Amino acid sequence: FDSIPVNTATNVADLNSIVNECYNYLELIGCLRLITSLSDKYMLAKDILVYHVIKRVQAPFESFKQGLKTLGVLEKIQTYPEVFYSIFCHKPENLSAKILSDLFTVRALSDVQALGFWNSYLQAVEDGKSAITMEDILIFATGCSSIPPAGFKPTPSIECLHMDFPVGNKCNNCLALPITNTYQEFQENMDFAIRNTLRLEKEESSHYIGH
Repeated sequence: FDSIPVNTATNVADLNSIVNECYNYLELIGCLRLITSLSDKYMLAKDILVYHVIKRVQAPFESFKQGLKTLGVLEKIQTYPEVFYSIFCHKPENLSAKILSDLFTVRALSDVQALGFWNSYLQAVEDGKSAITMEDILIFATGCSSIPPAGFKPTPSIECLHMDFPVGNKCNNCLALPITNTYQEFQENMDFAIRNTLRLEKEESSHYIGH
């Protein structure tokens, strides 16, 4: 739509010139119209917009509806729209220390002290006493900045390993916590690893897009 500068026309001659240049395309999408005055550009722009926003997606949308009908899902959606609202109109909830604590299941034989540090760390992040955010923790462990409507598969988990820094395994949504002697060391190592890992991932992503 941006490649057809209809709204930039300042007179009928300019508008006709634009229409002639895009004649085949306008004819293809059913938006070709006779230009008699400069004000016709607004109707032409509206026709093009309607095609791109509504008509162009109509066929895929109908195909999508047919697919939902196959197993009776569409009928259920139409009968109980409020039940499906949270899935089709997902609004990410604000993450909190409790939500993340409940989200991650603890693997067997985890270090008790490290788990205590983990809960204290979540509270510190929630209270703004850390350089990172709740979303950063979730991204580090799962690759997602919010909890999907259908949840995670597999369920996010935490384990404690004899290492200095945490490790996020996005393939199985597992967060490996470091085992440290003090809470201060635990928080510093968590902050450092998560902050720098996300920064490097962002830089790599920008570099990839740039090429």
